[in-house]
Amino acid sequence: MSKASSSSTREASISISEDKSEDNYNDREEVKEMDRRAHRLVLPEDGYEWKKYGQKFIKNIGKFRSYFRCQMANCIAKKRAEWSTSTDIRIVYDGVHTHYGSSTTRPGSSGSSSNAANQYNLLTQVFGDQSTQQKQGRSS
Repeated sequence: MSKASSSSTREASISISEDKSEDNYNDREEVKEMDRRAHRLVLPEDGYEWKKYGQKFIKNIGKFRSYFRCQMANCIAKKRAEWSTSTDIRIVYDGVHTHYGSSTTRPGSSGSSSNAANQYNLLTQVFGDQSTQQKQGRSS
């Protein structure tokens, strides 16, 4: 009788240990999902309002990719942003806006007008306005 009880105890301990490893596996999956959700992207302003319609992690390059489309009705412009957990961001624009941006001045109104509806200068976004910095450097 002692052999039967010890074997059933062993089976129980095996099933308990299997349950624990399965729980640990599920815990790791939850942590992984939380880590992915924790990576939020803050994009530089470009003068348009965008709606995010998707995001995925691309394993082979180790980066996240977010997909955006312009919120204006009938506008076909889209953009996608790729980034890793470091600070580098790559933004790719597809299509042209069929309207003026929310922060650009419309032609005929006071102030400077925009030459094109879809102006986006990545160098200015990353390095700042070089013409202003050069003027400040000369005056110093």
